[in-house]
Amino acid sequence: MRRGSSDIRLSVSFVLTCFALASEQVSGAEWREVFTDPTDQRLDASRWLLERKGFLPVPLIITEPAVGYGGGAALLFFHRNPQQSQTGSRGELTPPSISAVAAAATENGTKLAALGHLGVWRDDTLRYSGGVGAMSVHLKFYGGDEFPRFENGIEYEIEGWGTLQQLLWRRPHSRFWLGGTLIYFDATASLESEDLPATYDRLEGDVTSTAVGAVVSYDSRDNIFTPTRGLQSEWNVREYWGEFGRDFEYQQIEGKNRWYFDPDPRWVVGWRLDVNFTSGEVPFYSLPSINQRGIAKARYQGEAVVATELEVRYDIDGRWFGVAFGGVSRAMDSLDDFGSAPDRWAGGAGVRYLIARALGMHVGIDVARGPEEWTFYIQTGNGWTF
Repeated sequence: MRRGSSDIRLSVSFVLTCFALASEQVSGAEWREVFTDPTDQRLDASRWLLERKGFLPVPLIITEPAVGYGGGAALLFFHRNPQQSQTGSRGELTPPSISAVAAAATENGTKLAALGHLGVWRDDTLRYSGGVGAMSVHLKFYGGDEFPRFENGIEYEIEGWGTLQQLLWRRPHSRFWLGGTLIYFDATASLESEDLPATYDRLEGDVTSTAVGAVVSYDSRDNIFTPTRGLQSEWNVREYWGEFGRDFEYQQIEGKNRWYFDPDPRWVVGWRLDVNFTSGEVPFYSLPSINQRGIAKARYQGEAVVATELEVRYDIDGRWFGVAFGGVSRAMDSLDDFGSAPDRWAGGAGVRYLIARALGMHVGIDVARGPEEWTFYIQTGNGWTF
């Protein structure tokens, strides 16, 4: 039996238990009414999410190549203020506040558990997002920065806990957000690969890390789940300090930019441009990495990463949608290497279903191919939303 199989069985049991509990909240006669959209008489979860009292069990199917196949579950509670209109003062859909608890495990022994909350207050002029989680993550380090490139990677484990807290404020009738971020991480890094040179001992040890930062964001998307038009541009500037064998300090500038437009009622085109730059003494596990469908997490790392991707979505019948996407990224040991760093191409296709019309939320699956392998992803919302 492969490593981690018992953890996956426990996660699957957790999912089935959650769905059993949820189904008890709705009688057989009510089920069809609650999960049927009166507009087109098709499956829709809007009433359950926004009107029912209770939680939504969401199965987590993990297909990330970096950690292997796995599963788990998340319990989501959508908070809705009865006095709140469906659209905010700017005409866009006002997102609900969401609380969540999740647990998952994968075949390579990775285990995660987390609590989180997204709070939307004061006519969507104040947004809080935060969470705390415990983890035991098994990954491979392929080199970068001051380390040579390792063709097969060095296996390592990060075990510990961390928290992220962020608060954003928007002036009424404005699309600009300002805020701050606090991150704390406490863990232990240990190597799992054997017969490594003694110099790689500096990849092991106890980790404590704290970061504070500022956030500037512009957001004109029509909704936060599966946008059809608008621009989201978010820039984070963070200062990190802590201890990993010795004291370290480094800086990070991260920019996430997504632009959506609908040239035709049936077509939506999305484009993203992400950048992630670091400077200083960056621990190996924190080096920026390419984040793109078809490429394993942490497969390509460096002090700087640039990624761009194009996605096209086609409305088949108002409920079902087809998706095609493709992009290219570069991971560099320094900005001076931008011109010589190799391109990493990836792309694929997928399908979506409009599961909650009132929220504009799609769910579906993507199949992607990167430089090394084929993989697939279970999606909730747009592939770039979270």
